[in-house]
Amino acid sequence: MIKKINLIIATVYAIVLALVETLLNWGNWQYAPLWIVDYLIVIILLLGVFVYKESQRKVLLLGWSFSLGVMYMALFINLEPSSTLTTLDSNILYSIGLAIIVSFVGIVLTMIDD
Repeated sequence: MIKKINLIIATVYAIVLALVETLLNWGNWQYAPLWIVDYLIVIILLLGVFVYKESQRKVLLLGWSFSLGVMYMALFINLEPSSTLTTLDSNILYSIGLAIIVSFVGIVLTMIDD
């Protein structure tokens, strides 16, 4: 049951992340490493769900951990007052916080899955 919940969360999270990243950057693709890593997260999580069945735990753990690290970085880059990047509004910061929580829950679900 835990594995099924984890796979559903990973699939929904990956699809939502791809859509939100595309909508946020449409017409104004900024600094490439900040949005390319989001698509890498999407690819890793979807590969873990649909392709790598025999090493699924390892790939999902990689995807969730990478997502947690990237979202942590994105949160604190946008909270830095002297950042060279433009700061985001509070709704996007709350969304990044939610992504951090979902990534942490994904890590926990992957680790307790038998």
